[in-house]
Amino acid sequence: MALLSRVYFNAVFGALGGLLGSMLFGVFGEKHASAESAVLFLSYHGLNMVLGGALIGGVIGYFVVSVEAIRDLSLVKFARLATYGASLGMIGGALGMLLGDQVNYWIVGATQEVSGETGTSGGTLLLTMLGRGLGWSLLGMAIGMSEGFAARSLGKFSYGTLGGAIGGFVGGVLFQLFYAEAIRAGATDYFWNAMGLVILGACIGSLSALVQAAFQPASVRVLRGWQEGREYPLEKPASLLGRAEHADIALFRDMKIEKQHATICRVNEQYLLVNNGAPAEQTRVNDQPIAASIALQDGDRIQLGNVVMRFQLRAALNRARAKKSLPAAT
Repeated sequence: MALLSRVYFNAVFGALGGLLGSMLFGVFGEKHASAESAVLFLSYHGLNMVLGGALIGGVIGYFVVSVEAIRDLSLVKFARLATYGASLGMIGGALGMLLGDQVNYWIVGATQEVSGETGTSGGTLLLTMLGRGLGWSLLGMAIGMSEGFAARSLGKFSYGTLGGAIGGFVGGVLFQLFYAEAIRAGATDYFWNAMGLVILGACIGSLSALVQAAFQPASVRVLRGWQEGREYPLEKPASLLGRAEHADIALFRDMKIEKQHATICRVNEQYLLVNNGAPAEQTRVNDQPIAASIALQDGDRIQLGNVVMRFQLRAALNRARAKKSLPAAT
């Protein structure tokens, strides 16, 4: 349920970003140039693609990257994550839109010259969908990278980049499909563009979360207290738990929890819970007070104040450890 919840929220906020991005593109990006030459028109068209891509990418990145802070109701974390998401999303969106448009222009032109097919024919449509997918994968990569930069986590950077690239490719393919349908129907393409961008944002958000969840080495799940049912990945060498706005695992509304209550540190494949000076009675693992630090095992119950969490290792790591512990065959 925790994974489904994470994917759901990322998909919803990504879709919202795509919808707002399409609206902004309709206001600022889709203008008709009164160019007097083909050179001026092509130059304007390229700038239009860059501007539109930057608007779309910036808004999608703004929502997708900051979704965790929105769920935590943390203003400080939101400001940091949203800044990274919007900035890198704009860069990735501009490059993705321009690259996808150039690839599609080349594919359609080459196909028409060789076979006389139109841009909406079956073969050409598949090629343009591929080109748009490759272009928008840059946007997904940029959004995934911005999550890693904002979290200062190499693991989140790599997993997010991979998941974002996959989501951007799938979303770009579907975007081009809807765009081609608008052209085929001869109707206004605003609705189809908006629908394609909504799906693009949802794909980037959901697949980025799915890939990160599949590769995360460990996590803690809240069993009781603030954000009950929420699962927090442990993707950094040291993850801070407490009431501080910048905490990686923000535990608000419980005054028994210190602002920087404890830290979960990763040393090779071992995880340690380190008490940062909080009362030992308010820092427990399996109901044992912890004054300094303790090594965590899969399934351990961590209690900070009144909040109870469960430490979880990824199943693949558990299986690897089990194999290593087996006696060698003689």
